[in-house]
Amino acid sequence: MSATSGASGGGRRQHSALCAFRFLYSQNKSSTNLALCVVRTLESFLYSFIIPILPYMLEERNHVDPSDIQRLTYQILTLYGVVSLVSSIFIGQLADLATTRKMPLVAALVVAIIGTLAVAAATDVSVIYVGRALQSIGATAAWIVGVATLRASVGAEHMGKAFGFMYSCISIAELLGPAIAGVLLSLTGYWMAWGSVFVVVTMNIVMRLVMIEGSDASIAHEDSDNTARVPDEESPLIFGSNDQSDGASEEASMEEPAATAATAFFRVVLTQRRVVISMLCSIVHSIMVASYGTTIPTHVKFAFGWDSLPTGLLFALLQLPIILSSPVYGWLRDRVGIRKPTAFGFASMAPLLWLLGAADQKQFPWASSEASAKFTYVAAVVGIGCVTNLTSTVSAFEITCK
Repeated sequence: MSATSGASGGGRRQHSALCAFRFLYSQNKSSTNLALCVVRTLESFLYSFIIPILPYMLEERNHVDPSDIQRLTYQILTLYGVVSLVSSIFIGQLADLATTRKMPLVAALVVAIIGTLAVAAATDVSVIYVGRALQSIGATAAWIVGVATLRASVGAEHMGKAFGFMYSCISIAELLGPAIAGVLLSLTGYWMAWGSVFVVVTMNIVMRLVMIEGSDASIAHEDSDNTARVPDEESPLIFGSNDQSDGASEEASMEEPAATAATAFFRVVLTQRRVVISMLCSIVHSIMVASYGTTIPTHVKFAFGWDSLPTGLLFALLQLPIILSSPVYGWLRDRVGIRKPTAFGFASMAPLLWLLGAADQKQFPWASSEASAKFTYVAAVVGIGCVTNLTSTVSAFEITCK
């Protein structure tokens, strides 16, 4: 009996592990899911690609004074996030009104490629700002519509694994973007470097065009099923509040005008404590991830005298654990939920972040020599990479999944 149970348990564990990639090969949905996972890298690639070549663009092509480069770099990178923050609210509402998801994805790509052309060809800083804003709008729209399509395609029970694999794709883009930009700029020149971006955008367009999507009727049927579902405490919050459990409420909600439904959505979401907390977790996670690119290079330059090569290798050590652990943590979330892994992730992150700033402080024993201080710093970076996925996509998972 125990042998049978052990074999059965082993089979279940093997089955659960294989589910991490099952959604890529689902019948009649493989092209959709593969396209969404591949093209989701666009936003991260567009954001990170410009980082190593932006100083060259500002100084050589836009004739900016070197003393202003750091300030303008911060402003241009920050603009991307600010535009994404503001535009995502309106893009989400427009995406819900669309009867098909393929064409909004293509339209988002067109906006992104126009912004990319503007940034690449800019000889004035104001054009870089405009192009960067268009890049942000296009990439944000692609992300929002893509997640909605992924949710409809794989189902709530596999969203943890889906997010895990998708985050691996994002991490690969964050790793390759700056590396490709720096290498191509040095070896082939400015326009050949930007050519890689246009290749990525073109690939995104092709992947979206070949994406197999259900008919408009099936989308409408899915939406009506979601509206008619009786929510409970584990249901996705976008389907209604905990008080909407009787038939009269369901019928009334089905007849609500679109504007009223949108208002009800924000009222339901923003009054749910677990959603508000998950949004705060996502904000903190995004702040931490963004701070790595702005603080680590400067810190290691002054603390250890590292130039671009060891700094780039350090970021590779940060990203590799993220890439490898994403599917595993996604499977874990599907099994145990999101609360405990997220709490463990933030609790583990706190001492590691402190260690990043204290690694070179001479009063601590690990900084008794420069070699030990460097080792401690690298170990902290690798540790952060190992637990970062536990704090990612918390709000998206909380709102859309069980």
